Parts: sequence; structure tokens; C-alpha cells
Amino acid sequence: MHSPQPYSAPGYVLSGINYLSAPGIGLFFMISGALLLGNQLAIKDFLKRRFSKILFPTFFWTLFYLLVESMTAKTSIAVFLKSIINFPFAVQGCGVLWFMYTLAGLYLLTPILSQWLRNVSKKEVEFYLLLWWVTLVYPYLGLWLHINDSVSGILYYFSGYVGYFILGYYLMRYYEFRLWHVVGAIAVAVIVPLILYSSGIEFDFCSLLWYLSLPVAMMAFVVFVLVMRIPNQQMSIVGKISTLSFGIYFIHFFLIRRIIWNLDVIDNLPGLVQTPVITMSSFILSLLFSWLVSKCPFSKYVIGC
Repeated sequence: MHSPQPYSAPGYVLSGINYLSAPGIGLFFMISGALLLGNQLAIKDFLKRRFSKILFPTFFWTLFYLLVESMTAKTSIAVFLKSIINFPFAVQGCGVLWFMYTLAGLYLLTPILSQWLRNVSKKEVEFYLLLWWVTLVYPYLGLWLHINDSVSGILYYFSGYVGYFILGYYLMRYYEFRLWHVVGAIAVAVIVPLILYSSGIEFDFCSLLWYLSLPVAMMAFVVFVLVMRIPNQQMSIVGKISTLSFGIYFIHFFLIRRIIWNLDVIDNLPGLVQTPVITMSSFILSLLFSWLVSKCPFSKYVIGC
């Protein structure tokens, strides 16, 4: 999603890349929910364990991106210090770090949700998820109706990324695989954008086909339940890479925007070739960087491992 250079490919290609990669956000929250929700750790122990892993790396990379931006834009010391003080109340340094703030918020909520989930039935979890699914349809209903999705909205407290969090827990604990579920979800993911683009309706892509939209949630569901069916012994390479994925996430944006995009050899490639080349090169370089940092004694403060 972050790889295409501006105007390097036709609009429909860029839209397609963004749409097909959009489930990645929901999938990570689903995985986190599947692994963390329902635990019986005391609040103090849980928060200490989770925040000790994410707090220092997030601050390190916030500071790193602020320094890069400060040197590039030549911002004043006052502006730089104000940005530091704003941490952790608002995203600083790099836009992609928004994810860490959302994840931290879900971590804070996890002990409360875990207590609830341990004491409710499958049907009660399904009731919550049903209301969350309704909020995913809000962008489409909003094309014809007035939908209040503000804090005073009737389903406001059932909306947002916490739905993915609980969905992951539900699928891991209760779900029984059905092929027709997968086929139906794929159909929704394909038909909805086709209808939108063929209808001629003007719509906001970042609302109707983005992280908190029905078809993207359907794609995340499909990937999650299919990966669950892969035998564990087939996932060893994924496990090895996953230990370094935190570092890959933090460094990749810098490598893409500040280095790879500025290479003449990349700039001279055809637009449709640029994206896969940038994707693979940034992944390999980010993986190499994370591997090298993992060998250092201070690695847990930089990449969390």
C-alpha cells in the first residue's frame, strides 16, 4: 500500500492496490484479539507486559521521524519540543505510527474485555459483532440517509477497531469453518466495489472501501479463517519473519519515502513495474535492518525483540 510512487500507475491500479491491502490492518487487530482476549492476567501484569514491548520502540521511532522531519524541513527547536511533548496524545513524526496509538488503546481495554468475554455466551458475543457489522454499513447507508456516527450516535460505542479485536477472539474460540461463508464474503468484497464504480456515484474511497467498511472486513475474515486452516508446520518461515516484523513496520516507511523513491533506477521503471519492485526491495531491506538490530543488546528498545 505504501509502495506506489505518486502518479506512477493508472488510478484504478492504485485504488486496487489500496483496496486489496486494506484488510492488513483489521487482520493484525484480529490476530491480537485472538491471542490476547480472554486472558486471566491481572491488569497490572498484562499492561506491564504489553506496554513494555511497544512503548520504547514507539517513542524511539517517533523521535527518529521527528528528527528526520526537523532536519529536512528545518523546523524550529520550539516546534520540535512541542511535538515531543504531544507524545503520546497525538501521532507525531510519521503518519503510519497512528496504528501504535490505536493498538495501545486496545491494550488498555483488553483486561476489561477479557473479563466480559470470560463470562458471556457465544450468542452474546455474536450480538455485539452484529451491531458492529451494522456500523460497517454506515458509509453506504450514508449515501442516501443521514447517519449519525458521532459520539451521540446510537451505535457509536459498537464501532471502530475494537470490532476486529473481538472478531478475532470469536473466530479463534467459536467459529466452525464453512465454505459458503468464505464464498459469500468474497462475493461481497468483489460485488460492492464493482457496483460503486459502475454506478457512476461519486463516493469517498477512504470511507466506503477502507479499513472500517464491510467489504474490507469480509476480506479480512476470509484471510483469517483460511490461514487458520494451514498446518502449523507449514508456517515456520512466517514465524521467523514475524519476530522481526515490528522493526519492518517501523523502518519501511523511511526506506521507501526517503531512499528507494529517490533512486534513479526506480524512477526510470515503468509505472506498473515500480510498485512490485519497491515492495520487494523495501521488504528485503527492512527485514535485513531488523535482523541486524536484533543482534544488538538494545534491540528491544528499537524493534521490540
